[in-house]
Amino acid sequence: MAETFTVTTGRGGEEILVQELRRMGLQRVVPEHGAVRFLGSLRDGLRACLWSRTGSRVLLRLARFDAGNAEALYDGVAAIPWTDHVSPSGTLRVDFVGSSRTIRDERFGALKTKDAVVDSIRARAGRRPDVARDEPDVVINVHLRNNVATVSLDLSGEALHLRTPGRRAGATPLKENLAARMLLLADWPRRARAGEPFVDPMCGSGTIVLEAAGIALDLAPGLARSRFGFTRWLGRDDAVWSSLVAEAKERRRAAAGRSFVIRGSDIDARAVAAARENAKALGLASAVRFERASLEDLRPPDERAGLLVTNPPYGERVDTIEAAAALYKTLGDVLRQRMLGWDAFVLAPAGRLAKALGLRPSARHILFNGPLECRLLEVAISPTAPGRLVRSPPNPAS
Repeated sequence: MAETFTVTTGRGGEEILVQELRRMGLQRVVPEHGAVRFLGSLRDGLRACLWSRTGSRVLLRLARFDAGNAEALYDGVAAIPWTDHVSPSGTLRVDFVGSSRTIRDERFGALKTKDAVVDSIRARAGRRPDVARDEPDVVINVHLRNNVATVSLDLSGEALHLRTPGRRAGATPLKENLAARMLLLADWPRRARAGEPFVDPMCGSGTIVLEAAGIALDLAPGLARSRFGFTRWLGRDDAVWSSLVAEAKERRRAAAGRSFVIRGSDIDARAVAAARENAKALGLASAVRFERASLEDLRPPDERAGLLVTNPPYGERVDTIEAAAALYKTLGDVLRQRMLGWDAFVLAPAGRLAKALGLRPSARHILFNGPLECRLLEVAISPTAPGRLVRSPPNPAS
């Protein structure tokens, strides 16, 4: 019988995630609010853990039942055969989201769920697992809405965007799954196969560039992770996971000979150093090039036209809105003067900064950077676009 899986995603990312999961060959994929549901085997669920770039968590549904009050919640949770999932000597954590007319406090809901789980295991095995906030053997996810509780196991553990071991990040890092949404909207997988060059002239710690390189090299985003939520789950299938990892490694080897140009630059030397360290952590140091350079020094890295995707500073990353607007204006000038024939995708918060770019987008894609609503501006750099002269200072040492 097919299992039910839910892959959570950032607000507005449902349709992109639907397309991503379907490209994996997954079936019966249905968008929901902030998530996508699909039916399949455990292998399908583990494949989503390994390969999803835009998802946040992969949940395996265990039960769904009416939970109009605390007693109904307790009874429904206790009815699940928990000794199939967690050892009596193991550890667990409960993540509880939602409320009802009688369960208004998520902490109370989590406590009631925990009591039902450990009481059930103690009744069967004579002892109970402990609660662990960090790295528990299993994470139990409960979603309560309209008096209906959905109880699932979190197969991902840490959020899937955490795919760079020991990642060095700036003050306001872009999450990898948001970078992946941007790249998929920009049709980067097709462009990469066609050998188009790629540039991010304000790369920060390198998130967009490294995500682009991972796509170009067919690198499974979960391959560098040492631990998932299913690693110590009693229901795991090690043979299935090993075969998926072996397949991912073979795909990576098959793509190793691909030739492409992927570049990132930033005026901040510390950010460039962090980007280089992150590239090493992912095994991508030889696949990308990072350099310290100002935006005004941007030049096409290849004679072919290609793709530019960037997340210019705003908010905490610059001192004032005026400084941010000036930066967006400079970006627009540089694109007109230097990057003719290229396609640019620029992430900007809704409002004044998008207008400061001075280029008319052919499309505006709504994305959310955390709670902040943004626009991914799609701009084709045409030779007929009006421009202003950009003077270039000497290129700083990289």
